[in-house]
Amino acid sequence: MVKHNRAASVMPIWKPPFGEPPYPMERAEMLSIEFEANRKEIERITPDPFEPAEHNRLKAFFADNRQPPVSFEFHEVGIVQEVSFEGKKAFTIPYIYVSDDLAMLAGRELYGMTKLLCDKDKLRVHANQIFGGLARDGVTMMEGSMIVEREARPKEFPFDGSPFALQRHVPAIEPGGPSLRQVIWAEITELAALERCWFGEGHLEIRHPLISGLKSLEPIKPLSGSYGVYSWMLNWGKVVHQEEIPAA
Repeated sequence: MVKHNRAASVMPIWKPPFGEPPYPMERAEMLSIEFEANRKEIERITPDPFEPAEHNRLKAFFADNRQPPVSFEFHEVGIVQEVSFEGKKAFTIPYIYVSDDLAMLAGRELYGMTKLLCDKDKLRVHANQIFGGLARDGVTMMEGSMIVEREARPKEFPFDGSPFALQRHVPAIEPGGPSLRQVIWAEITELAALERCWFGEGHLEIRHPLISGLKSLEPIKPLSGSYGVYSWMLNWGKVVHQEEIPAA
């Protein structure tokens, strides 16, 4: 009889919907828009016990990914925020949407990513103009674009290899019981640009945020855009902090 590793399983346990890490991102075609956001909202969405960066810059990304064995093709859109934990720099992801339920499950259940489903979409390229979108059930929530101006320098790539710090929250299942909060530290390794990466003028528009809260970020102005194709390895995470949260 074949025995499944239940530690990495989500229901149903007799046929887990995804396997164990590490997860190789074989190809991520990504448009990233850096923008300034409302400071009070940045502080509000920063998960405990992280500290927000001193600057007010966030990155919105739109990507078409290939990450077997979880999913061979899915659209992904998110907001990336720089934070610190115990004096160490990291990135967290307050908003993230994927077009595939298996990619959503792996990110939520194992790493605590706040993944929700979105419509399947594709980046669109017209000459030197790149377009990306986020929609749910046909309703456009957010759009980003850039005009390519020149080849990007390494420091202008959307990510610098810093780890991701994520909060995994396990709610109480009984009335009045405590919930569980964990801080997950996840290392990204083997980060590489598969093709030339490009830099230029960016544009970001939040249209119909629905219940997401995206509109409260109040993007002041996009600072820049970058476009490239990347690969990396998402490794096992590590629980670096855990506490019970009493019921209110």
